[in-house]
Amino acid sequence: MYNKFDKAIGEDPSDNIYGIICDSYVLKDLNEEKNKYSPFCKKLVRNLGQYSHGTVYFNPTFERCDILYNWLYHSLKKEQIPENIIEKCFDDYNSQIRGMTSNYKCSYESYKNLYLDRMKINILNIFYNNISIISQKLMGTDDTNKTHCQEFVCECVKIYKEMYKNHCHNKVDEDPKRILTCSRLDTIKKTYDIFLSGKSYKNYIIPSLDKVEDNYLTMCQPDTPRSALAAERPGTISVIEPTTQYGERKSGSIPPPSPVVDENQGSSMSRTVSTAFGTVAGASSILALLYKVTQNFILIYEQ
Repeated sequence: MYNKFDKAIGEDPSDNIYGIICDSYVLKDLNEEKNKYSPFCKKLVRNLGQYSHGTVYFNPTFERCDILYNWLYHSLKKEQIPENIIEKCFDDYNSQIRGMTSNYKCSYESYKNLYLDRMKINILNIFYNNISIISQKLMGTDDTNKTHCQEFVCECVKIYKEMYKNHCHNKVDEDPKRILTCSRLDTIKKTYDIFLSGKSYKNYIIPSLDKVEDNYLTMCQPDTPRSALAAERPGTISVIEPTTQYGERKSGSIPPPSPVVDENQGSSMSRTVSTAFGTVAGASSILALLYKVTQNFILIYEQ
């Protein structure tokens, strides 16, 4: 679905309607910059779906809204879109949908949400909403699907643990955003523990959220040259790399991710875990990570 959101308008039969909404309302005060932002505006109006009856964009699920928010986060950074353009597109969407059903799924408030680290929380929301699908894929026979699931699980474990340490561990202040964020993390952890934690899926072992420094190094690190700290312990198998029935790794199953420039270097849980995290995610910024894990999940979600 992410690729559909990013698709150019092209031959869309509603192109004229999108153009009218953008020119007469969303972009009307921009003057010379109107042409610059018109392609994005048309995409967002289409993606919200209020003028796209009979298409995949109309009446989205909440999960599809999460993917739309990810597309927005990425577009906002990549194209430097002013926030008021996004807000106006949502205003038009809300007014149109209220006239049809009085019940809309995607919202500007959810996109902006009240959580700390909203992009990271949104990745975890996609994970949370699809844990049962991930579990099913891990029990399946398609090695490619299982590989992408493992990558996605490992990225989400990383995000969860960093957020928990930064915002929840030994924190006692009454900041509403922090409280809401920690409550959401707790809900995600409980669901993770039920569906995934500690389970073995045909030579894959899912890392525990309670022992990340023990588990993450041995389960989420690709088979590349490692330091002594990253050496695998007896009886454990890397979550990233599939094995044969005899426990041997299949060489070349997953190439290490390509590093990109880090725009947002945050604090890590420890130097040891930070090293392992860097191996899995490269030196990725949160936007690059957001894009990568979303793409990995879409590969399995749409099959």
